[in-house]
Amino acid sequence: MKSRTRSRARTPRAVIAAVAALATLSACSGSGSGGGDGGGEGGALAMAIPADEGCIDPQQLVGRSQLTVARSMVDSLVFQNDAEFEPWLATEWQVSDDATTYTFTLRDDVTFSDGGELTGQTVVDNFEAILEMGSKARLASTYLAGMQSATAPDDRTVEIVFEQPNAAFLAAVATPSMGIVSDESAATDQAARCQGEFSGSGAFVLDDYTPNQSISLAKRDDYGWGPLREGAAYLDTVEVSIAAESSVRTGMLVGGQADYITEVQRADLETLAGSDLPVESQSNPGVSQGLFVNPTRGPLRDPAVRQALLLGVDRQTLIDTTLTEYQKIATSVLSSATPGYVDHSDLVRFDADEAAETLQDAGWIEGADGIREKDGERLTVSLLYGSQLYGFLVPLMELLQQQYAEVGIELKLRPMPDAEANTAEVNHDYDLRISAMTRAEPDVMRTAFIGTDEAVDALLAEQVSLADTEQRLELVDEAQRRILEDGLFVPINELALPMAHSRELSNVQYSTDSLVLLGELRLAG
Repeated sequence: MKSRTRSRARTPRAVIAAVAALATLSACSGSGSGGGDGGGEGGALAMAIPADEGCIDPQQLVGRSQLTVARSMVDSLVFQNDAEFEPWLATEWQVSDDATTYTFTLRDDVTFSDGGELTGQTVVDNFEAILEMGSKARLASTYLAGMQSATAPDDRTVEIVFEQPNAAFLAAVATPSMGIVSDESAATDQAARCQGEFSGSGAFVLDDYTPNQSISLAKRDDYGWGPLREGAAYLDTVEVSIAAESSVRTGMLVGGQADYITEVQRADLETLAGSDLPVESQSNPGVSQGLFVNPTRGPLRDPAVRQALLLGVDRQTLIDTTLTEYQKIATSVLSSATPGYVDHSDLVRFDADEAAETLQDAGWIEGADGIREKDGERLTVSLLYGSQLYGFLVPLMELLQQQYAEVGIELKLRPMPDAEANTAEVNHDYDLRISAMTRAEPDVMRTAFIGTDEAVDALLAEQVSLADTEQRLELVDEAQRRILEDGLFVPINELALPMAHSRELSNVQYSTDSLVLLGELRLAG
């Protein structure tokens, strides 16, 4: 086995080559009015986010706002900075030329908040626990798919071997979903971990978690192995409130009860502008926000129906009417901030007349109320969404109902509590579901679309096995085109979740996957 070693600010070519050519992200840089570092040390940050998944374990989370909180509690083996990978818990790494074997050398000074020490066996136990959790660790378990073995030759070394080449693995271990917890935590029951029974090595420690109400974090004074600098967090504490309504979060910020709020909605931008409060946003890398289509259900088995869904969306009107100025029209499966993105506007376009004609030609005849029918079957599909995470999108979904009705498709909304919606998604118990998935790696499509279509599964499995740049990107493009041509996904907009903060908050810095780094925030006064 041949290997290459890379240390600080250097990247194993076998892995990063497939994404470096098209990486255009703006990571780890201060942005907007919050980009300065003139704040002081200490202070208590009051933060408000829209939803709680009923779980606080980083390895089991999927929502962006909670992952921002989780990112501060766990560290990862490497840190992704645009298309480069830099040391974090690992000081260096070796990658076999065929990208099947990854060997990490670990720092020797890392401790967890429960007093445990980081060893190679700690990492092994974490990865095995993720695989045991399966769908409970929805993102992380897919990143480890095909893992043949994980071993620790000694305390400072861990070796991961895959059955097939995995060119996306460094990007995977950079995510908070693959953040490392202590030995004791890795052995803790999955449900108990959800309720906060875990210890990370991050800059903050979980002090209290009350589901659907609040999360309290406390600074670790002895933290000294961050990816950007070696010191502890600037803030002393972070108090997170769960406030479902954007107007409530905005009111908290304007009224001085919060320093930082996430996922600002359209109606509140004017209020914030009038208060001269900074608003910041950037497009997330990954799968654009849109409708995931289950081609095995009812009318969706008909390719003509799936194409009509793709053609029947007036994306600009949806954005202008229900979203914000920070959203962009999606032009492919991947957002334009993602390595491997290719503009497929030829397939992602609005043409209501063509949508109606496509249905008519396929035998879907307009009924008395305008909804089409075929062989006695009404053209009705349901749209699943988690009522907590995606409730703010109800105006968009209601406008989408109107647009689809104009071409003869009846769209019924199917809200469910987030936990139940997640279970339905995993079991493919839906017609359509609205979602996005953030990750600065084109392999995010494999996580998002696995099990939807055998041909797409094969393409996505093959692309992650290739270390050659050109060959891999060709397959990434082919997969995007195949997903669109088969009507398996209806892109709407590039996901951007505007955040706003007080004028006293500074040094706002993002990770490559668009998570604000809480350990770098500073408060004046």
